[in-house]
Amino acid sequence: MRILWKILLPAAGVISSSLSAVDADATAFGASLHNHRGAPASFLFLPKSTSQTYRSAFKRQRHQVITLKNNPSWNIPRGGQQSLHSLRSYSSALFDGSILSAATSSPFLQYNIVIFLVNLLGMMISLIFPGMQYHLDLLGTGAFAVASSFILLINGLNSSLLRVQISSLAVIIWSTKLAAFLFYRALKVKEDARLESTLSTKSGVVFFWLISFFWGAVSSLPHSLGVASSLEGDNIGLYSGTIIYTVGLLMESIADYQKWSWKESNPSKFCSGGLWGISQHPNFAGNILIWTGIAIMNVPSLSWQLVPVACLSPLILWNFFLGQAQGSITSGVELATKKYGDDPGYS
Repeated sequence: MRILWKILLPAAGVISSSLSAVDADATAFGASLHNHRGAPASFLFLPKSTSQTYRSAFKRQRHQVITLKNNPSWNIPRGGQQSLHSLRSYSSALFDGSILSAATSSPFLQYNIVIFLVNLLGMMISLIFPGMQYHLDLLGTGAFAVASSFILLINGLNSSLLRVQISSLAVIIWSTKLAAFLFYRALKVKEDARLESTLSTKSGVVFFWLISFFWGAVSSLPHSLGVASSLEGDNIGLYSGTIIYTVGLLMESIADYQKWSWKESNPSKFCSGGLWGISQHPNFAGNILIWTGIAIMNVPSLSWQLVPVACLSPLILWNFFLGQAQGSITSGVELATKKYGDDPGYS
């Protein structure tokens, strides 16, 4: 498991390092970096309870607890060169697992680790039972609810914030609703022709679940970054975000219900009634609104450096759904044209 931490911790640091120099103050991130602007970006995701103190590699000899504020590894002499003792102290603290162990308490990392593990479970099932599709959306979409529930239960002080509670509940409701519907659909339909070629090989299975994990991690950025913040945000963002989320949830749910009902009574015709008569992909539009609303809920609680990262969620979802709608990601358009090409309602 520690190997997994070593892979994911630098990855989180890369996202933050791509931004301009981050001044991680104690209020915004709950980490006592004490104006050390040169601190590794991975520390920005450490929670208040664990970022205050770290045991040095010399704890067996000295039995002393060092803090980031007083850690000599952060004190650079005027000459601009760190002392050999400082480098050894920091390196030892890094490789003996003290910093790595503390990082596992970060809500941001914990959330994404749970998303990863659920998708890993899905990949193992797909490899053991080739061709089976019942679990794809149940685990891929259900991972959001599992991760959000886990963080809400263990996040301590942050979980008492109304913003965190509403954001978590929003993700849990959407994930549970969609996963249940897609699982029910899979039981009825048996298989999705769009995924047959992808899931026919081991490399395709691995690729599918890596994309599923990427989708989960990126879509959740407004929420996973938000639950790691100890700031309350503001009521305007919370209420307006909740309204937009609710509109998106209703749009997605109604669109899914209308299409399912249409297919039950008109299995050979293209769905063109209800919301589908207005938009060819109202469920996609609803999903984008859902994550836009969650982003608006949490953005006021983030530092300005993390706001662009959180906004990646609706932007990437927009491009992802656009690719699906145009047929550049899946074969959905090709299959639909072949099946409904002569249908007047299909255009």
